[in-house]
Amino acid sequence: STSNGATETSPTTITWIEDKPGPTLQEHKIFPSVPDSVWESLGLQEGVPSSMSCFLLRSEGKTILLDAGLGAPFSQLIPKLNEEGVNPDSLKLIYITHMHPDHIGGLLKDGAKVFPNAELWINRVEVEAWKTSNDDNAKLPKAVLDVYKDNIKLFEAGDTLSGGVNTIAAYGHTPGHTVFQKDSILVIADLMHGAALQMDYPEYCPFFDMDPEAATESRKRILEYARKNNLTMYGMHLPDGVIK
Repeated sequence: STSNGATETSPTTITWIEDKPGPTLQEHKIFPSVPDSVWESLGLQEGVPSSMSCFLLRSEGKTILLDAGLGAPFSQLIPKLNEEGVNPDSLKLIYITHMHPDHIGGLLKDGAKVFPNAELWINRVEVEAWKTSNDDNAKLPKAVLDVYKDNIKLFEAGDTLSGGVNTIAAYGHTPGHTVFQKDSILVIADLMHGAALQMDYPEYCPFFDMDPEAATESRKRILEYARKNNLTMYGMHLPDGVIK
């Protein structure tokens, strides 16, 4: 308890921040291996419902941003944070699931830090993979790692971070793709880009899963883990942010 007698046991809350105003539909061509028959049997002719999202987690007295959106002109991250009483200068903790643009683009504006005082926690495997990549897609991760070099903190999968947040390896979508768990909250990041398809058919990958075999294994393992432990899944591409 604190000196004035108040306790520190504030409830854990998670707030969905839809970075890109919806609705969002992912076209069939994003899932090239899905047969037309499966696509049509699920009624996905218009596309599979999705979103582009981040989350704000309040846990054990900490305020934690989980991913930072795309940083596009349409991005709702900063206005939504303001609605939650969170100022970019005052935010102290950001946990990154992986380093694709729609998760880290919002960390930079005109090449400068958007969150100058935040520790940026990223899986070590993820950081090393992008640092050593010669792919064009590595330009933004490298820029973030450079600009935030004094703010970067590395974790290993399995570590528990501030706020009592557990990190779980879900590699495949990217080399160090990580999901986060706090109690019954499981933030599954990009485990699914089209839940209406992948809940029933986890073997189907979007073309942006960098290692489809590993991504499929991770998807099946984490979905089973969530079912077995009665966890509520929050995802960056779930159409309503959540699957109970």
